[in-house]
Amino acid sequence: MTIMKTIIATTDFSTSSRNATSYAADLAESLNAALVLLNVVEVPMAASEIPVAESVFDDMVNLAQQDLDQLCSELVNEKARTIEIRTRVVVGTVATQIREVSGELNPFVIVMGKKEGNSVERILLGSSTLTTVKHNPYPILIIPENIHFKGFHKIGLACDLRNVVETIPFKLLNDWLSVFSPSLDIIHLSKHDRDFKSLDVSESVSLENHLNKFKPKFNFLTGEKLAEQLNKFAREHALDLLVIVPKKHGFLALFDKKHSTEIITHNNTAILSLHAS
Repeated sequence: MTIMKTIIATTDFSTSSRNATSYAADLAESLNAALVLLNVVEVPMAASEIPVAESVFDDMVNLAQQDLDQLCSELVNEKARTIEIRTRVVVGTVATQIREVSGELNPFVIVMGKKEGNSVERILLGSSTLTTVKHNPYPILIIPENIHFKGFHKIGLACDLRNVVETIPFKLLNDWLSVFSPSLDIIHLSKHDRDFKSLDVSESVSLENHLNKFKPKFNFLTGEKLAEQLNKFAREHALDLLVIVPKKHGFLALFDKKHSTEIITHNNTAILSLHAS
């Protein structure tokens, strides 16, 4: 018996998250998956120091539920979608609550929106999104505000060719790729412009062996401005999806605060974050 996939779409009812929920609904429709719309009612900072009446939280939750119900109706009606859509309101911090709900629902992917706007908005978005990307073990799909789901025909995998067997979740990646049968570009990133050494060759062979049915093409980017180059590559090659694999150490420091924010805020391609198991 085939188990129905579940997609979680987080929303704060902003324009960017509204676009992401529409994207998630189209993705769910293409997979015949169930969609869960999730809103986190954040606990006010003062709540830990000053008692807040329970009725205040009740009102916030009730209002969020009304907004979710309205959003659910809009998603169904805008394209006469037939998928199952459920709603969920939780109270707490965003990253923590997304992780708890994900642990309960075991989603195929968690979809989050990426906001256009000024630098302050981007930094705030980067903070909550990066926390989720770093600490949530489930696939995270980050959607820019101005793109729509058209399938995943061209996918890029960003990789530093270091310990690929230990750091890339090949089963999960193969499962994802098999669903969409895309063309695959493997994008090797290195800060140093150096010759392609034997270690890199063995790692690339390992990568190709694990992903050989997708006939991957290898590409090489070097230099200090790797985030900028990666974003440019995604644009010029019209990627539908860029896959990244966060690591605790290495990955060319792409996941330090500066580069992580740059990848997320300046990229106009959907980004999929996959954690090694």
